[in-house]
Amino acid sequence: MNKLTIMALTVATTLLLQGCGSNSKKVTTPVVPVKTTTPTNPTSPVAVHAIQPENVSKYVETFKQNQAELELQIEGVKFDISLVDIYTDDNIIAAKYKDGYLMIGFNFDKEEPVNSLTVLESDLSFEQAIANPARALDSTSIDIQEDGDNVIYSGTVTDRKTKGIFNVRLVFNESLVSGGSSTIEVAGTKATVNGDLGTNTYIQMSDLINNNPAVDTLILQQISGSVNDEINMHTGRLVRNAQLTTMVESDSAIYSGGVDLFASGAKRVYTQGAKVGVHSWCCVNGVTADKLGRDHAGHGAQLTYFREMLGAELGPEFYFFTIEAAPFDGAHEMTKAELDKYLLQP
Repeated sequence: MNKLTIMALTVATTLLLQGCGSNSKKVTTPVVPVKTTTPTNPTSPVAVHAIQPENVSKYVETFKQNQAELELQIEGVKFDISLVDIYTDDNIIAAKYKDGYLMIGFNFDKEEPVNSLTVLESDLSFEQAIANPARALDSTSIDIQEDGDNVIYSGTVTDRKTKGIFNVRLVFNESLVSGGSSTIEVAGTKATVNGDLGTNTYIQMSDLINNNPAVDTLILQQISGSVNDEINMHTGRLVRNAQLTTMVESDSAIYSGGVDLFASGAKRVYTQGAKVGVHSWCCVNGVTADKLGRDHAGHGAQLTYFREMLGAELGPEFYFFTIEAAPFDGAHEMTKAELDKYLLQP
């Protein structure tokens, strides 16, 4: 299998889960994890990880190397790019650059890049920029090639108004998607987390903990999910090891991987009105998590994580509650009684 196909499959797999309410809620399809001979607490049953703890540093370093390759060029001027969101129904990966946004064509049904690229110059939000860009450049001739782990879009784009033609080149790889779109903002003793969680979140959380010793509380505000569950569990371990409190406010809405992160708090604080949504995930050989059977190996890494966060008995009980509460393309917003039972115990 060539690198282009591998990258396409990585992106498509990462985006397989979506839906769940007014915002997209995304989680990755967990890989069937492997056992480790150096289990984390608790030691029984044997701990299971999708990314071995001793390999996290190497994983993050590889991610950073791939991320450094991401680049947009317009008439030879180079720009960094970052993820905005994924729109599977429209076959678009939306990214941001200094002067606006990119709409990158990607066919999720066929799991392959599409010869389509639109540049929107705007200082508005992405949704507003689509409707009213300061300038829009649409692809007229785009060629797609591979170079190592990268996919390269190159060719020309045309100004919708002036019909001027410009040379364009885009380099991207799976790190654009798996990095997520999270932000962490510090104010006094609190840090607020927003966006889709991914490898960038792990890096941001590590930096937060190392450089802001006064911070003792994470406010989880608007989190639609995780685009990389494998690293998201290790982000949760950073939070627990730092003994941070996780908190949702009355206007918070956290789903899927965001709930996993909420569970990592040494203390968890819920404010009435906050939305906390859970669901199943998809898939192992086309079978969703709730249909796998409770003894299936595909549950291993998540069971290990929730045992660490919630205890040997409550952790697995909560995990199976989440995957049975709603299908992978839906969401169940937890009641106060369910929160008290699973997440708000001392």
